Amino acid sequence: MTTANSQFFAILTAVGEAKQANANALGVPWTFSQLGVGDANLTDPVPSREQTRLINERRRAPLNQLKVDPANPNLIVAEQVIPPDVGGWWIREIGLYDADGDLVAVANCAPSFKPLLNQGTGKTQVVRLNIIVTSTANVQLKIDPAVVLATREYVDSSFAAHLQESDPHTQYQLRGSVTSLNTDTVLNAQHTGMLLLEASAGARTYTLPANNAVLGVRDYLVRRTDNSGNRLVVRASGTDKIKCHTHLRAEGYPFFVLMGSGDWWHLRSDGAGNWWPIARYDSTPLGRPVFETTTVFQPGGWGRHQGHIYNRAEWPWLWDHAQASGMLTTEALRLGNEGCWTSGDGATTFRSPEGRGEFVRILDESRGIDPGRAAGSRQKGSLVQGDNGAGDHIIWSTDIYAQKPLLGLDTAPYTEYAGATVKYTSSGQPAFTLGDVELISHGGVTRPRNIACPGRIKLI
Repeated sequence: MTTANSQFFAILTAVGEAKQANANALGVPWTFSQLGVGDANLTDPVPSREQTRLINERRRAPLNQLKVDPANPNLIVAEQVIPPDVGGWWIREIGLYDADGDLVAVANCAPSFKPLLNQGTGKTQVVRLNIIVTSTANVQLKIDPAVVLATREYVDSSFAAHLQESDPHTQYQLRGSVTSLNTDTVLNAQHTGMLLLEASAGARTYTLPANNAVLGVRDYLVRRTDNSGNRLVVRASGTDKIKCHTHLRAEGYPFFVLMGSGDWWHLRSDGAGNWWPIARYDSTPLGRPVFETTTVFQPGGWGRHQGHIYNRAEWPWLWDHAQASGMLTTEALRLGNEGCWTSGDGATTFRSPEGRGEFVRILDESRGIDPGRAAGSRQKGSLVQGDNGAGDHIIWSTDIYAQKPLLGLDTAPYTEYAGATVKYTSSGQPAFTLGDVELISHGGVTRPRNIACPGRIKLI
């Protein structure tokens, strides 16, 4: 029976003493892994060094915390947290197990009942075992954080230590100062922070440092400062890759380009050969066409929507986009398909879609309003005929019902035009047919009222 004279203590077992001696003699690590609690069959247990198990173990679980007491370097503190939904028994004995599953320390404690929630009460119980060893030098203070609970004291102490660190998040910060560069440069670990890059005197290439374990996790922000139009390349070192446009190429690309003053990319290394874009000035999807309200090119990767010939090696992501677009044709088939990408010379070049001077119509995609169209195909305008001023009295098409495709006309339900007045004659002078060369001199192609805006296409 526990009284005011009862003594509570912890000792190493014989197995524990032998393992500690072996660890100290050979300099090998000794790892503790679990803590067990039991009710000792409701007796008052006295720890014995000969014990190899608890008298009546009720629970064994991974350690929540294992540390050396800051006030006593020979005192090891092992801790376990028992959650509210575990219990229904007394705690009178405690055992510490090492990584081999051997009982290496044992203790008794003042009886404490651990209730279950269905008993009408519950508590989270923290059990600690303090054990004195001759040396903690070879004791591995290692636990698995995935299978333990944290006490409030542990969280508070860990957070306090975190706040006292001068630089607790080195992997997430832009390191260093602002550096300006204007010549081809191979960057190193000291070139961190914001890098202002210039290419006003000619094409420039800036090479990132080798992305390995030595570099680790670092952040770089590269920003272009000139608007010269000269090519500015940011290249990865060796076989490293920049993980951009990975929907087109999973491994990423060896380089990218900065286009226009103010264009910037924020990159993070992973220490394993990959540069991950965290953010960039303009993340508009690749290949997207837009209308502009300025003739000046915006920074961020825009070019004219003009059917330009590009080099595949200099724009590999754009060539990959063209191949995956479903809108790739050849130069030989480009006429009538000017809205498509082409394979260029078939080996080293490709052409972007043409958009200058054109109206854009959404692809029908099986709706039936504008059937039979391929993406990127050109459609001719609608021909309207009239007198040329020579008195030859143009009557219009001789068979407009059958010649809608020839005249560039769409069909439509007649009910949309019910009530309109259209006159016709059933007889009269013989009609003559205009030759093809006279069609435009006696008519023109219609267009809606419009405003001309510069067209741009996203190149990176």
